[in-house]
Amino acid sequence: MTDIIKTIARWRTWVINLLLVFATLAPEILNAPEILALVPQDYQRLFLAALFLLNIWLRPRPAVLPSDPEVQVRKEGA
Repeated sequence: MTDIIKTIARWRTWVINLLLVFATLAPEILNAPEILALVPQDYQRLFLAALFLLNIWLRPRPAVLPSDPEVQVRKEGA
């Protein structure tokens, strides 16, 4: 069970963003005019998916957990 929690903690950006992509592509969210008023309707789905992919791309590696060796070395050196 601990391995599953660690995996989710490391990849939380990917997990949350993928869930948000699916939620955003739902029709009831896309029909809300205040969310996407500036994007033409034909491109709204692609625009939202691109935003979430950009967010994932900006985090190039998994998150560091307190039990990782690089954190332990930094704590010892401080």
